[in-house]
Amino acid sequence: MASTAYSIPSLIDIESLPIIDKDHVVKMIDMFMDEAIEYVNKLGIRPLPIEYVKEDAYVLCNNTLDYLGEFRGGAIPQHTILKYISNCSKIAMLHSHPIPMPMPTLEDIIASYQIGYNIECVICRVSSYLATMMCIEPRKKWRDVIEYSYNTVEYFLKTSRYIVVGDSSYIEFLPFPDIAEHVNMVKTFIDMFIDYVKISYVKINLMYKVYDVEMFV
Repeated sequence: MASTAYSIPSLIDIESLPIIDKDHVVKMIDMFMDEAIEYVNKLGIRPLPIEYVKEDAYVLCNNTLDYLGEFRGGAIPQHTILKYISNCSKIAMLHSHPIPMPMPTLEDIIASYQIGYNIECVICRVSSYLATMMCIEPRKKWRDVIEYSYNTVEYFLKTSRYIVVGDSSYIEFLPFPDIAEHVNMVKTFIDMFIDYVKISYVKINLMYKVYDVEMFV
C-alpha cells in the first residue's frame, strides 16, 4: 500500500497554486457563496478548477490490492467500489488525498460506514521526498466515530494556507499545510480520535524508499 505514494496525484506538483491565508478564510466562514466568490475576486485570486482535484482509489480485499482508478472532484462512485468487494471477508479502502493531509475526513468515515469497510486508509504526498499514510479501524462501530467527528473539525484550522478551488458559481478552500503544520495536524487527529479508532501512521521516505510505521492501538 505504501508504494502507491509514488504514483498518486497531488496538488503539490502544480506550480503557482491559488493560495489564500487563513485569516481571509475565517472571514468568509459566515458569508454566502456569492459573497465569498466576490471577496476572493477582489483579492485577485483565480480559483483552481475542481478538475485538478484528483484521487486514486484502491481496495485491499483478502490481501490483494486492486486499483479502482483515478477520480476527479473527490468523488468515488459507490458502484465502482461494490463490484470489487462482494466476495471480501475483510475490506481495507485506500484512497489518496491531493493535499498534504492523510487523515480521513468525515465524508470518508461516512462512506466506510455505508459501504462496510473494516479499515479506512488515506495516503498523500507532503513534499517531493515525503509521503504519509494513515489507516483507522473503529474500536467498536463506525457510527460512534461519525457521531464524534461532527464536533472535531478544529484540526482543519491548524494550517495557515488554503488552496482556493472552484469556478464562477462555486468556491471552497482546501487546507494546504507545510511540513510542520502537517505534523501538528496528524498529532491533533491522533490525540482526538484515539479513544474511538485504532490508528496506523506511516511515514514514507520517497527518496530512499523506506518507511516507518507507528501503531496507536
